[in-house]
Amino acid sequence: MFDRQVIADLRLVHGSYNLLIFLLFWYQAFLGFTIRKARKAGGSNQKAVRRHRKTGPVLAVLAIAGYAGGAVLGYVDNGRVLKYPLHFFTGSTIVMLIILSVIVSRFITYGREEKRNLHLSLGVLLLWCYAFQAFLGLGILF
Repeated sequence: MFDRQVIADLRLVHGSYNLLIFLLFWYQAFLGFTIRKARKAGGSNQKAVRRHRKTGPVLAVLAIAGYAGGAVLGYVDNGRVLKYPLHFFTGSTIVMLIILSVIVSRFITYGREEKRNLHLSLGVLLLWCYAFQAFLGLGILF
């Protein structure tokens, strides 16, 4: 149905795209830590706050699109999504963590640390899962 070279190229595009998203999530984490550090010191960094709030939802949508693209690619390439079940389930976990993180961020209010701490924990877990996912993806590619 599809040329094998096109599938091979799309696998590289999928991996490169999601690696870029992973790096952008690290940038998002940097902004979050910058905001947290400024707040703990008694100040604020409004430029970082605005950028973090604007970039977060966009990255969430882009990451979920990368997941969907990988699922479609896996289905087109192998005729089933679960040829690489650990990679698929790690990607599904990442999507759930992203959705949870976005939901929790909507409930962060001034003076309430528990939602901020939950958002931080979800973000750290997300970065760990993304790193593991990249490792699994490299194993699939090579």
